[in-house]
Amino acid sequence: MNIAVHSVHFKASDRLLAYVEKKVETVNKVSSRISKATVFLRLDNNHLHENKIAEVCIHLPGKEVVVKKESKTFEKSVSLAMLALRRIVKRSKGKNLSVKKR
Repeated sequence: MNIAVHSVHFKASDRLLAYVEKKVETVNKVSSRISKATVFLRLDNNHLHENKIAEVCIHLPGKEVVVKKESKTFEKSVSLAMLALRRIVKRSKGKNLSVKKR
């Protein structure tokens, strides 16, 4: 699986990049059909403390899944996005298996 991490409006540290790649690999354990993952880390320019945005896009055969989460830290945002993606991938995997059985 190819993983691309893009940071917008800031320079991401190596520690943050390693954390993001590790979290994205956990979704790959649920489904091995994931071909590509793209992660955008953004700093929102507002006065609120929850201005760190993680947008994760995963490419499955036949569809593209995008999840966008916002939190106080990038680690928390990525973690929330990965939980949502894991749920979505499990659900779509179950639907695909039920279609094959018919």
